[in-house]
Amino acid sequence: MAPKSLRSNAEPLATAGTNKIKKRIRDLERLLARKRDTLPDTILIEKERSLDALRHELNQAHLKQKIRKNATKYHMVRFFERKKALRRYKQALKKNDADEILQSKIDLCYVVNFPKGEKYVAIFPNNEGDSTKTGQRRESFRAIVAKQLENGTLPVSLEDILQGKRLGNNGTGVAFDEDSEDEKEPLPKAEEEEEEEDEFFE
Repeated sequence: MAPKSLRSNAEPLATAGTNKIKKRIRDLERLLARKRDTLPDTILIEKERSLDALRHELNQAHLKQKIRKNATKYHMVRFFERKKALRRYKQALKKNDADEILQSKIDLCYVVNFPKGEKYVAIFPNNEGDSTKTGQRRESFRAIVAKQLENGTLPVSLEDILQGKRLGNNGTGVAFDEDSEDEKEPLPKAEEEEEEEDEFFE
């Protein structure tokens, strides 16, 4: 696990990075607003492309900040849910109940593949006080996971999960459908999570 001082400095450093990008965007926007009519076409095109690239870079920086924040906020609940889902899967295997095995597979893949850029929705809620929207999001994501499990297209496959692999720190997991409130970037393949993810609990 990273030293406390490094962890506490991570957020300010990330913010400083986005502030630099924002400043460069503002500078380019001012330049284009003031001198659009006098700049040569080649320079104009170059500056507009630079502006588009900076905006994309800013979006990526915001996404990374969100992923980092959610990883910290939901680390414990995801850790315990993963342990619980794995335990239920092993119990289902002992019972040799096909339906229970399938459901426990889906639950385990749900926990590991839940996108880090989203507010985590527990697969095993502590109470029945879930809002309708929360319940719908859980079932919607669970259905997506079930489909990708069947098709073999999960970012982290069941086999990889059983070998101890989890979603990479830069991954956002399985994307919600197009109606999700957050836009998703193309997802990287699963990679082993950094050691700091679990060494606090192991």
